[in-house]
Amino acid sequence: MKRFFALCGGSLLVVLLAVAVRAEAIKNQYFTLELPSGWHLESFQKVLDVSIFVVADSSRKNLANITVISLGKHLPAKDVCTIICNAQKVNGAHIGEPVAAGESYVVEFSQGKAHGFQYFTATGTLASAVSVIGDGGKELMQKHFKPVDPKLFPASY
Repeated sequence: MKRFFALCGGSLLVVLLAVAVRAEAIKNQYFTLELPSGWHLESFQKVLDVSIFVVADSSRKNLANITVISLGKHLPAKDVCTIICNAQKVNGAHIGEPVAAGESYVVEFSQGKAHGFQYFTATGTLASAVSVIGDGGKELMQKHFKPVDPKLFPASY
């Protein structure tokens, strides 16, 4: 009987440890993002046709903001980039010049202490704007982000 309880107790410990290290995942119609240990979904907002996911590591030095926009009409990625960057400039952000990267456009940005890169991609009537802060944000997107439609997101970060 002691062996039975010891075995059950050992099995319970393994299950508890597995739950403690299990990664959180964000899965929706646009992408799957496996969040490694130390990362969490900080916020999610859906306003009209815009979905915004913000993930951060425990230090908040590394972040990723993934925004998917239903445009209602066809707009090229460069136009989406220009519209969003102009709005951010009005809010005090310093935005670099857009650079074409495959089918996407990339800009370097800073606002306050935050410094990172934004990636803009559009296909048909959907667009994505992905912001990454810190090397960990880029690494997260490169290793753990899986788009449903690869054309809606940048090929690399």
